[in-house]
Amino acid sequence: MKIEKKELSKNQLELKIEVSLEEIKPHLEKTASRLSSKTSIPGFRPGKAPFDLIKAKLGEMTIWQEALNEILSQTFYQAVTKEKLETVGQPDIKVEKLAPGNPIVYTATVSLLPEVVLGDWQKAEVKKNEVKIEKKDLEQTYKHLQEMQVKEAVVDRVANNGDKVELDFEVSIDKVVIEGGKSSKYPIVLGEGKMIPGFEEKIVGSKANDELTFDLKFPDKYFQTNLAGKLATFKVKVLTVFERTLPELNDEFAKNIGFENLKALEKQITENIEKEKSAKEQQRLERAAIEAVVKASTVEDLPEGLIHAEIHKMIHELQHSVQQQGMDFVGYLKSINKTHADLEKEFKPQAEERIKASLVLRKLAETEKIETTEEEIDTEVKKQELSYQDNPQALKDIKTPNYRQYLNNFLTNQKIVKFITDKIVK
Repeated sequence: MKIEKKELSKNQLELKIEVSLEEIKPHLEKTASRLSSKTSIPGFRPGKAPFDLIKAKLGEMTIWQEALNEILSQTFYQAVTKEKLETVGQPDIKVEKLAPGNPIVYTATVSLLPEVVLGDWQKAEVKKNEVKIEKKDLEQTYKHLQEMQVKEAVVDRVANNGDKVELDFEVSIDKVVIEGGKSSKYPIVLGEGKMIPGFEEKIVGSKANDELTFDLKFPDKYFQTNLAGKLATFKVKVLTVFERTLPELNDEFAKNIGFENLKALEKQITENIEKEKSAKEQQRLERAAIEAVVKASTVEDLPEGLIHAEIHKMIHELQHSVQQQGMDFVGYLKSINKTHADLEKEFKPQAEERIKASLVLRKLAETEKIETTEEEIDTEVKKQELSYQDNPQALKDIKTPNYRQYLNNFLTNQKIVKFITDKIVK
């Protein structure tokens, strides 16, 4: 195998690789055997026909094309190993010559791992905030629990703040109904502020069967950017007014949700809030600590391919999140008046920071010899198996090499972050 190297900009390298006939031959024979197992050749059992017969039956070019991916994959790995290259991301491979009886020639453009120089990060200092539980925290939780037991009754009177109303409404701009701007039996609790500013105030004082028409301006920073700042006409019909009665906060209320008394409920709520706030503070500290290490370090120019890969990963994460909420991603992009290209541009700075953080943590782990043992991975696998013992597919996935690699990365990152925070969080 012949290898020629050509340095490109921003930590990219082009490898021109020539694979000899001698190196190609075992792949062709293996591929021919695999193909013959699916092809009937008189006088031979599946997979046992000689190469020349298979070639005559299927055509030599067919065998070469079928073997190509395996040849490229193996020889690329061998070339990278031979040249002692630390690559990141997937190579961009272009076949230059593929003709039976001749060497295969292809180019592989690879992104090299940027060099990282750790700075004097241990001089950084991240301040820990005191976790406080305020009265409003308890009040918000109580209100949520009360809402779960609210009683609603239809009333024949005008709607007031705190009431629930069901509405039919239509929203139009320049006399054209906007997309998604028509709804029937839409429930709203007046005073919660879940509609655009001014809408709920217009409903207060109306009663069942009232029909209202009014104009309101969408906020300048509305999440649907195509509507932001625009004046719209609302046509509303009030269908029903419900009076809502929240249960009193007393021992009986606490018993209804499984506690001995109100004091026991408050104790549990306080503990839950403290755990949640402590977890958020820990996350903030970890982010701040990582940012401090990255800021103190120097990272070489990031390869464009690596940046693009991270951007697409971020877009995929967003798409998954949107779909998890039951929304169509195409529709979501349309609602915020953005394209894939817009997202790529917006995500680029964050993608670069994520890559830098990953590279710096990797360098730190290497410098401080922070790693995860097989025994630690085994222990985590056993924990996962207990958690998913009723999920056969999850149990199968947990035992795969890919999942073990994921656990290795996850546990090692946890150790690195702990190492950093132990040093600089005060």
